[in-house]
Amino acid sequence: MNSKPMFDPTALIRPTAAETRAAALRMEEERREARRAALAEQVSIHHSARERIDIWERLHGLRLPTRAAHPLLIVIAEQTGLMLSDVVEEQRRRVQPKNPPAQVAPST
Repeated sequence: MNSKPMFDPTALIRPTAAETRAAALRMEEERREARRAALAEQVSIHHSARERIDIWERLHGLRLPTRAAHPLLIVIAEQTGLMLSDVVEEQRRRVQPKNPPAQVAPST
């Protein structure tokens, strides 16, 4: 049986300007709350240094610099609640090859 799609008369009703403003304010508040939650996660002691730095990178749309003396490392340490040495260690970990070559025992 072929049924025709029903016309929905409520589709003609547009939200009022006040409703549109209220919806925009709700969406903005939800974005702010999501950012506050993410900022709290980036300093949470329940996350490893690696996880905190990953969260920082997502929040700021930046990658962990590869240069050892980059000034952003200090900022990342402060904003993640980590020691600078933790950030530098994560930086070193990322630079290391994924599968280091096998050590060959010297022949005697």
